[in-house]
Amino acid sequence: MKAGTPALVGARHPLLRRFREAWRRGELTEDGCCAVEGLHLVEEAFRSPVEVVALLAARSAEERLGRFEAAANGRVRSYVTSDRLFRSLAPTETPQGIAALLRLREQPLEECLARANALVAVLMGVQDPGNLGTVLRSLEAFGGAACLLGPDTVSPFNPKAVRASAGSLFRVPVYRRLRLEEIFGACKRHGVQTVALAADGGRRLSDVNLTGAAAFLVGREGSGLPGEVLSRADIVARVPMTAGVESLNAAVAASLALYEAARQRGFAG
Repeated sequence: MKAGTPALVGARHPLLRRFREAWRRGELTEDGCCAVEGLHLVEEAFRSPVEVVALLAARSAEERLGRFEAAANGRVRSYVTSDRLFRSLAPTETPQGIAALLRLREQPLEECLARANALVAVLMGVQDPGNLGTVLRSLEAFGGAACLLGPDTVSPFNPKAVRASAGSLFRVPVYRRLRLEEIFGACKRHGVQTVALAADGGRRLSDVNLTGAAAFLVGREGSGLPGEVLSRADIVARVPMTAGVESLNAAVAASLALYEAARQRGFAG
């Protein structure tokens, strides 16, 4: 089949199996591709430094392939399947009929941390995919360099995380399954100040100097950061809240911290 020419495929086609497996597991395909669904995410992929490996459309949305095929200039294979099959594959209740397989750009962690005044988010045990996606979006909005994921953290390729990132996953480097020793060791090597965000105790976040390289450590929803992380961090900081409010959502806390760092650095928007 010529690249860019849609072919009708059925349930047993290998491409559909790749989409099904990726969305069911919330992970990359066996060959390292991320599966995305929806017009906005496919558009974001084409404006990002990723490789679009394949496009898939439902029959009712086949006309949408044309604009992407033109953008790909014949470099991407396009496929069409029945509306029924597409709905059975898609991770959303009301799919838009357009999907893609992408291969994200790989960038060494050390390279990201070596950036001048690198701004990093480190998620420890965060389980809500929406929170992870929101943090990625905030990282991009406020000039973040990378997102580091510690043990027991949800996959960034979970369909809900991908949607919540609104395309930022394609542009913000994410490093997974990192041990505490790896995280703290890499930050120390590159002079990145580690700031643990806690619901109470520690210094007010606005009193911490965040103009240099900084990594914000964010814990699991509900229980927060484990004691070992709090004790190893350079600084423990809190976002002041109204009395009676127990804690902030993990994504909200991380986003406020990222904004405060950007503000101290003269962020004007």
